[in-house]
Formats: sequence, C-alpha cells, structure tokens
Amino acid sequence: MSAEGGAAEERKSSPFVELIGGRVEEWGEGYVRMSLVLERHHTNPNGVMHGGVITTLMDEVLGGAIASLRGIEVMYAAPHATVEMNASFLLGARPGDKIVVEGRVLRLGKRMAFGEAEAHRADELIAKGRMTFVILSRGG
Repeated sequence: MSAEGGAAEERKSSPFVELIGGRVEEWGEGYVRMSLVLERHHTNPNGVMHGGVITTLMDEVLGGAIASLRGIEVMYAAPHATVEMNASFLLGARPGDKIVVEGRVLRLGKRMAFGEAEAHRADELIAKGRMTFVILSRGG
C-alpha cells in the first residue's frame, strides 16, 4: 500500500458508481480496489449479475488508478477518458454476493494510459478486463 493507500474514505467515486453502490476500499499509487454487494437491481432477467455492473466498476477503478498517478488537480485540468474496453466474463454472481474489483495501471504515457482490472467473488475470478484511456489536452 502506498502513502495514499489508507485514504480510500477521502476518495470520491463518480455519481453513477455511487448510485449503483460501489465503494472505494483502497486507493494507492496506480491501484484502486472497490467493492459492491450485489442486489436484485444489479441483475439481468435471468437473476444473475448484469455485465454492465462489472464493466462500470472496472472503468471506475482504472480511471481512479490513473488519477492516482497523474494527480487529481492535473486530471481535472486535462481529463482522461476510456476509449477501449475488453471484458471477459468467467463466472456469474447473484444477489448477496460481494464483488471486489481491482484495477492497476500497466502503462501511463503522455497521451494514452493502459490498465487491467479483475473482479472476484470470494476467492473466484469472475471477470477480467483491459482498458485504454486517452489523456485529453488541457482545455480540449
């Protein structure tokens, strides 16, 4: 854990992630972990977790991990945005399951950033994703 790792409670999630119930558990240098306890409104018509829940959390943890390296003030002045996402869904999850999603920066450049995320239910890997972000120029 980095010097910032203990400050998860001070980190804000996006309003959408807060709406669905995602909670930041750890915020470190190039790393973010979030969790969510699945509820019925997180499911598809078959009663299993909707893939959009996991991809939303993957996007959030990786965006936060990039921000942890770039700095919050820099991020607000020149935001980064997801331009590509690949997710593989390996196992399902149901209401009552606690999902933990971790994101790590693989490479941070001047104009692009790359990261990967994993989602677990207990000790089982349920989804894995890779994402590419563009770093927008200041004011544009």
